[in-house]
Amino acid sequence: MLNLIYMAKPIYGGWVTFTAHLCLKYNCELFKVGKKTEKNTRKYGYGVEYQNMKIDEIISKKKLLITAVDKHYWEYLDKFPEGTMLVIHDPTELKGKENAIVKNIKRFKIITIRKTVQEFLKNQYNIDADFLPHPFYEYPKDESEPSDYYSLSISRIDFDKHTDLILEANQLITAEDKKIQIFGAENRLYVHHKLKDLNFHDYWHGKFPKTLPLSHEGKNLLNDCKFIVDMSIIKGDGGGTQYTFLEAIYHDCVLILHKDWVEQGTTFQKDHNCYVVGYTTNVGKEIADIINFPLDSKYETILKNSKEILKDHIQVKWF
Repeated sequence: MLNLIYMAKPIYGGWVTFTAHLCLKYNCELFKVGKKTEKNTRKYGYGVEYQNMKIDEIISKKKLLITAVDKHYWEYLDKFPEGTMLVIHDPTELKGKENAIVKNIKRFKIITIRKTVQEFLKNQYNIDADFLPHPFYEYPKDESEPSDYYSLSISRIDFDKHTDLILEANQLITAEDKKIQIFGAENRLYVHHKLKDLNFHDYWHGKFPKTLPLSHEGKNLLNDCKFIVDMSIIKGDGGGTQYTFLEAIYHDCVLILHKDWVEQGTTFQKDHNCYVVGYTTNVGKEIADIINFPLDSKYETILKNSKEILKDHIQVKWF
């Protein structure tokens, strides 16, 4: 059995979701580095539990994979056996002059979940990383009751997620019940500086519970939702999938993405398996024009084609 180690502070976001899907799909054990080893497990979220364990006990285990690491846990990297598997999710993890991941990177077997990150590691650090698609666990959908939302944003609220573009779109979406409702953990600095004049709190419903499927007030959040809007733009990254994308497709929602993400790879294609915006200076209007227009055969074709993307993530063999 593979032993997963989550070595980061965030309790929401892609790192957390990735770790949960990996645990659930392959029935892995999950650990966090603690000052002492605890006998009992704790709730991690999404139906997964973890155990706090001292680093010396963790590194004595076989088949270790670090699912994510941030600066709060860099001090432990040089303790892991050479050849331990380490997942690099995006290039921002390697920033900083004193970055311990960069200093130790050649000791690890690196895995990336997007080809753009694989190419970045080769070009910048001459690291031959393995690329594996996000593993996707086919959780029960619970389609008993539709949600209340026509269009949603379910990403973190942050600079690289460009939630401001979504709020600008809401000013131009004509029907009140079609406006993009926002869920997710917020970067308060970003909210203060970029969103305070865009009526953010009129559309933000806070963080959702860490459940599969995503839920709000007891309802499946994505059931019968038509659009998921994600304006992610990450320097040196893009083109491939994120869990918000995969969850949208799994629940029959069509994606609206930014061209600066889509054009970094070949996974997504405009008007084939997603809608794409970002071709004018008024991105909000581009988003609103899609949502304002009645659903048609083009929408159904995009939805059908997007299902092909999910197959690789369901069928992938990580172990």
